[in-house]
Parts: sequence; structure tokens; C-alpha cells
Amino acid sequence: MPTRLLTLLAYTALPLVGVLLLGWDWREIVLLYWLENISLGVAMVITMLRSADAPGGDDPAVVGNLTVNGRPVRGPGAGRALAGFFALHYGIFTFVHGVFVILLIVGVFVPTPTAQSPFNGVGALIVWIIGGTAQVLAARFGPVPEKRGSALMLSAYPRMIVLHVSVIVGIVLIATFEWPAAAALLLIGLHALVDGAAWMLGASRDRARAS
Repeated sequence: MPTRLLTLLAYTALPLVGVLLLGWDWREIVLLYWLENISLGVAMVITMLRSADAPGGDDPAVVGNLTVNGRPVRGPGAGRALAGFFALHYGIFTFVHGVFVILLIVGVFVPTPTAQSPFNGVGALIVWIIGGTAQVLAARFGPVPEKRGSALMLSAYPRMIVLHVSVIVGIVLIATFEWPAAAALLLIGLHALVDGAAWMLGASRDRARAS
């Protein structure tokens, strides 16, 4: 079974247990999916480093027009420099996104209904450790993707943007209309739908490319 499918199941089945049995609401779910964002970034950095060490990983045509301090990066080390650039750029984006998530959780943007259960951040952290470990191990020991350099780096953003915009839209709906905690199932469903569709689309592209 592909690791991507295993992580999809982990980030779907385990949050369901949290909502149905442990009293989670949308706050634990959105924290979990932001934490997933971190493990996705770490996994991508690992994948890019492995890709840089693969044959052709430092080819200028593969790495793209990467510049540091206005100077183009070429030759040995270019692929690793691109991984460093991604880590910085993605890290800043994730940090800003995390601040927004925290403000959502504490009720700055939308009021938090008083009927909600106490926030259980530890439970979300445990689920993330399980799913994130699978993602990082897959990046470290799985096959190196055919994409290299800039193409590999840019492949991380569409899924992440669509996924988390969908989750945030769900949060605003739940909090604005003060839907019950079980409405957190909407967030889990959105996450599974978007992530599953992205996974199947990517698999379809890979099969088409191979044939």
C-alpha cells in the first residue's frame, strides 16, 4: 500500500476517533492539519536533498534559475542550495500560517462558542507524530521521484494551498454559525477529499508519463 495512502488514512481515521470518542472539535483538527504542513515541508526537504545527490540533480536545466545574493547557482551544490531556499521560503509561509491558525483557535477572528469542550492539543500532537513519522520515513527511504530541482520544489505548493484553504473555509463556516463539535467531521471530510483527489491525480499523471 503506498505510503501516501497510509498517511491519508492516518490523517482521516485518527481525527475521526478524536471527534467521535475524545470530544475533539474543529480546533484540534485545524491544529493537526497545520502540524501536517510542517511534516510535509520536512519530507520535501529530505526528498530534494536526495534528488540533488541523484544523477543530474545539479544540472542547471533541472535546478532552474536559482540565484543567491543575485548570483546564479550552478554546478555541484546547486540542488542542495535549492533545498535550502525551499526550507527558508516554506518555513516562513508555514510560520505565518501557524500564527493565523493560533488566532483562529483562540477566537480572535471568529468567536469560540462557550459550549465547546476543553482544547485537547496533546491529542492532536500525538496523531501528528504518527502521521508525520510515516511521511518523513517515506521521504528518507522511499524511491526518489522523477521530478528534479524547481519542478520538484513547486510540486509541494498546490496541494498544500488548496488543502488548507479548504480547511480554513470549513472552520469559518463552523465557528460563524456555531455548529456543534461534530461539524468538525466536515473538516476531516474536506481534507480527505482534497488530499485524496490530489493523490489520485498525481498517480494518474505518473502512469501516463510512464506509458
